[in-house]
Amino acid sequence: MNIETQKTLEQTIFESPAKKLVRSPLLLIGLACIVVSFGLFLLQEGRRWYTGNDSNGLFLFHYMIAGGYLLTLIFQKLFRFRAPLQVLDHLMLFLVLALISCFSLNKEMQIFQPSVDWFTGWLIVTAVAMIGYSFRLLLPRVLQLVIIFFLGSGMVLFSYFALYLVPFSWVGLLGGILLGLGLHIFVPLFSAIALAVAATRMGKEDVAVKRTFLAGISVTLLFTLVYLSLWQAGLEKINRILNSYQLQENQSLPRWVALSQQVPTTPIFEHIVQTDLVYQSANESLSIFDFPERRFEDHQLHDPLVVVATRLFPKPQLTTEEKIKIMESRFNSRHLAQERLWSGTHLATSNIITQAQIFPKHRFSYTEKILTVQNNRPSSWGQEEAIYTFHLPEGSVVTSLSLWIKGREEKGYLTTQSKADSAYKTVVGVEARDPSVVHWQEGNTVSVRVFPCTPQESRQFKIGITSPLQMENGQLVYENIFFDGPSADRAAETTLVRLEDTSTQPELPKDFKSTIPGRFERYGEYDPDWKINLPAPALNPRAFYYDGFAYQTQEYKPQLTGFSPIRVYLDLNKAWIEEEFITLWNSLRNVKVYAYQNQMIKLTPKNHLEVFRQLQALNFSLFPLHMVKDPEQALLISKSTDHSPNLSDLKESSFADDFKKTALKQQPLRFFQLGQETTPYLKTLKELRLLQPAQGTLEELVQLLRAKQFVAQDENPNTVVLPYAKVKLTKTASTDSSQAGPDHLLRLFAYNHLLQQIGPNYFRKDYLEQHLIEEAAQANVVSPLSSLVVLETQEDYERFGIEESKNSLGNASVKSSGAVPEPHEWALIILVIVIVVFSIFKPRLFA
Repeated sequence: MNIETQKTLEQTIFESPAKKLVRSPLLLIGLACIVVSFGLFLLQEGRRWYTGNDSNGLFLFHYMIAGGYLLTLIFQKLFRFRAPLQVLDHLMLFLVLALISCFSLNKEMQIFQPSVDWFTGWLIVTAVAMIGYSFRLLLPRVLQLVIIFFLGSGMVLFSYFALYLVPFSWVGLLGGILLGLGLHIFVPLFSAIALAVAATRMGKEDVAVKRTFLAGISVTLLFTLVYLSLWQAGLEKINRILNSYQLQENQSLPRWVALSQQVPTTPIFEHIVQTDLVYQSANESLSIFDFPERRFEDHQLHDPLVVVATRLFPKPQLTTEEKIKIMESRFNSRHLAQERLWSGTHLATSNIITQAQIFPKHRFSYTEKILTVQNNRPSSWGQEEAIYTFHLPEGSVVTSLSLWIKGREEKGYLTTQSKADSAYKTVVGVEARDPSVVHWQEGNTVSVRVFPCTPQESRQFKIGITSPLQMENGQLVYENIFFDGPSADRAAETTLVRLEDTSTQPELPKDFKSTIPGRFERYGEYDPDWKINLPAPALNPRAFYYDGFAYQTQEYKPQLTGFSPIRVYLDLNKAWIEEEFITLWNSLRNVKVYAYQNQMIKLTPKNHLEVFRQLQALNFSLFPLHMVKDPEQALLISKSTDHSPNLSDLKESSFADDFKKTALKQQPLRFFQLGQETTPYLKTLKELRLLQPAQGTLEELVQLLRAKQFVAQDENPNTVVLPYAKVKLTKTASTDSSQAGPDHLLRLFAYNHLLQQIGPNYFRKDYLEQHLIEEAAQANVVSPLSSLVVLETQEDYERFGIEESKNSLGNASVKSSGAVPEPHEWALIILVIVIVVFSIFKPRLFA
């Protein structure tokens, strides 16, 4: 250091912090550059989040800002590690600019997958600490020590990045020749060195700084070690469960079921199962050419804890399909796991129109949702596939599907599920033209697929759903139908609700406005969670007449009949609490009681608590109906958790084979459900009428047992019960159509009647009978054997053997639902009639 530079530094030591900033304009310039560069980066990220664009070409701008600031420091002789602390202030600001440039480049040439939120937050806090270090003289001592702590933590962060990028070092050296782009690989290494040098030099003058810096490193490493120890314990538990499964004599259920039942609901187990699907794992060979074999959805997430854990410990011996099944049954990921023919990375739901008609006197509603799908891919070419999962109220059925093709609404044709699936996959996978399809799924859900969604044109489709209204304490409840699919976070929504009875006074969310009697509207951002309550009026006796039959709603009041079970089966899992189990056990003293634990176990005064506590550890249960003896004299009592596999997930197992052999011979099993929660497995068994259900509290169950009574079976080939709405639908021969009710009465009856007939045949491949298809086609309902499909041309329908049914209600619509035109609509109708009449008689009047 020359004498002139030494004098300058001595002068700055005794100056106030403010004067030092004035004498060091490069610090303020560096801060301004960071604000501008990071602000543009946030705008870039916001645009990517909103539109789906991965980048918008701003990398060069970030690179030029960082490069320009670096050149300035070099010309000012301020780019040196072995320089006074004041020189390191400028270096810190450059490194922050370089980090912004690095992550902007990663958008163009992806090395790191998108980071999990906590990791992104940690990186931002570290960058703020680096900026704070440059301006530490303006801060109180407490904040200075906080900054030093986060610099210590940040040193671990940058060391991780540097180690992760070791396999790319040779690429960085070669790329450094090309405008220095490859040198981005070494920015984390330079940052770690800079933090170490800064802390070391400050620590020589202040011991507290050294201790605080080391504390930041120690806390971060300690947290990592705790995570790794939990990961190792989780792996050991998974291996124990898998080994225990192999030792079982009865392996009727797949091993992933055993694992899903027993692993705790903790982030560690979720991360272990989701590795290589949701979370990126470590490359085993440290090669830049190693990439995951399969991605669960469109993107994986980068979590450094998962990467380190998979580097140090072996992965669990689970196949990709087993991991997906566990995620579907435990982590609410069924929608993400659906098979894709094309990516949907850049899709978003941009607009939603909800139109609902509520018929309180018939206790059902009809809802149409028109969704607009937008493809925000930055390039002009990019066909993508939109997949939606709609969650329906109990007993609901899809009764219409439309797709707009070349600006025109094309309605769906009902056909068998296999034909619809074959046509869709052929057109989408091979020919890449316009189809849409809706399939029935278990657990009161349906899936809708739309293709192609291109950047040039937004796609629009409509789905119509007929739903029973929930009857609750003398009130009817209409719940909005929500969906999973392309993000609707920024979607605009228009909602229109019409009531059959305009005198009804419903309880609506605050943002609904009444325009005219019986009509309510809402405009704003998409809201998936709202409901309407309204008083339950007397049922309307009007029936719907079609093809020689009348379909009518009647009040359903469960009737009790004498019943004293010989055997009681308890479906035990973590939803139960020990006190209620003991209460129930004491009321079953004179009855044989069984529980299922890989085999049917008879409970005794000696073993009942031990068996209960073992089964209470299960996350869910799959009670085997086919193992019930004398089902006519048996009772199944269950309490549910919120997740489980679907019945169809088990179709390749011996569990399904045994179920298939036994179900045809059994009558519906009497079933009492404690509480409101129902697993997807039990929902399907109830829909298929394999259970004769009753629901209530433990006190109500005990009372039934003491009175030796149970709810009587009230369904037959001409009657279906909708307990959700507390009504039953009946079918009677009639030709009187003088007072026709809404056609949805037939649609609801047909759907539930189909499930009633399919029931015990669910696992049979040959249960698809012509009369069932005809019934589904007549009512135009989506079911386990029927789907709605929209194809581009009539020739497409013909070559796949899909015909429009002649004896069918066709697609449901708001216009055909019995709606009465409103005053302004009457005015428009009258005006049209006047114009038509005038045009007809005008020649005569003026002849």
